[in-house]
Amino acid sequence: MRPQHTSHTLGGFPVYSSSFLSSTRLVLGGGGGQGKTGVKNQLRLYDVSKPDMELTLVGEYEFEAGEDAPMSMAIDSTNETIVCGANSSQQAMEAGKNMHCRLFSVQGNKIEHLKSVQAMTTMTGDPYQKVTVLSPSNDVVAIGTTNNDVHLLHYPSLSRAAPVLEISAGELFDISFSATSVAIASSTNIFIYHLHEDKAPQENILKAKNPAASPNASGTNTPVEQGKGTPSSKSSKKKKPSKSQNGANGVVIEAQLESLELATTLVRPKLPKNGSAITSFRAVRYHPNNWTTLYAVLNSTSRGSRIQRKAHIVKYEWTPKLRTWTITGTCRIGEGSITCFEISGDGAFLAYGASDCSIGIVDSRKLSPLLKILGAHEFPSTTLRFNTDRSLLVSCSADNSVRIVTVPEKFDDRGSTTLIIFVALLSLLLAVLTQLYFQGYLNPAVLSATANDTHE
Repeated sequence: MRPQHTSHTLGGFPVYSSSFLSSTRLVLGGGGGQGKTGVKNQLRLYDVSKPDMELTLVGEYEFEAGEDAPMSMAIDSTNETIVCGANSSQQAMEAGKNMHCRLFSVQGNKIEHLKSVQAMTTMTGDPYQKVTVLSPSNDVVAIGTTNNDVHLLHYPSLSRAAPVLEISAGELFDISFSATSVAIASSTNIFIYHLHEDKAPQENILKAKNPAASPNASGTNTPVEQGKGTPSSKSSKKKKPSKSQNGANGVVIEAQLESLELATTLVRPKLPKNGSAITSFRAVRYHPNNWTTLYAVLNSTSRGSRIQRKAHIVKYEWTPKLRTWTITGTCRIGEGSITCFEISGDGAFLAYGASDCSIGIVDSRKLSPLLKILGAHEFPSTTLRFNTDRSLLVSCSADNSVRIVTVPEKFDDRGSTTLIIFVALLSLLLAVLTQLYFQGYLNPAVLSATANDTHE
């Protein structure tokens, strides 16, 4: 089966963040930002119909005037809650107040604000929450800021779970959780920290022999918060209660993570045929079902007679005997840089959006390209996500467009089919030529006589 895809124009709504609540319910975040652009900053709730891939707007939440657009988000589909990053107004930020980490609940077709907290401690340089990621167990949310800080907060209370991690090397781009660790990708390194070490078998501890110098860890302040409180859980699973105490202003301070230790630092690898290109990590993803495998995006720029940009997906696997991460595969993704990256919930497929406005899907095991859509948007993709059952991929852009792609259970192996047809035709041609030769039609003397008869 070949994937089908269709584009939708939202009409004056640039999209910067997205995620799925279910296989057919999509949440988009976007808008015109803090300036007076006339474009509202919103969270929008859409139903996606199958198989025609139509989008139907069923609900929306509008941020207050002067506040920013939601630039990143994560969704707890079990409890139907949204964690997103959207700055307060410029005036509030200048006063040192920025309730940027926000929690929402979805009730039917209504998006309801529950609470907002401030985790950032500095407002210099127009900061915002560029990364929002929930842990697999939905008990910790990681937020990364343009100030190169990573904040680990308890979920759903949004109280601080660990000291602030200040990433001093490179520019912070991405964060990914496994069951026991968190990987933080900056432009120069991937830092892997232990989390919940007590939940992992002894052989699963990913401590390297000689980890590089760690980013600085500092700050124990509790996020300032406002709102209606945490959502009630719809899950039947009972969570182990955590110890807590009352802090300043009556804010609940939950127990910090038992372990937060730098285990490994990955440096930018030198890839074949990449020469002296300047490289940068852009994204990182753990395999959701195999913590010993992770994927990284490496963008590179070469300067010569003209600037050349390339992108590679790099596959790492943990080698217990060597106690190190080893590169086991690479895949070059055409020309241009990768702007966003995702892995499906079952870990079978990788998806990317590139600076040449294309999007694509790659087999995660073989790192073989399965699909590439050229000109998916007029501007590069800003966010892309698989739905919860991996039957759809949605890519969005600041050009107000959304492209929906059907993802089959199995892709047509068009490369192998073409090769088989080519070999079959070649074999047939050789058989015909052989038969003609033995019948004398290809005998040089016969061919010469035939040519002379033709001239006469």
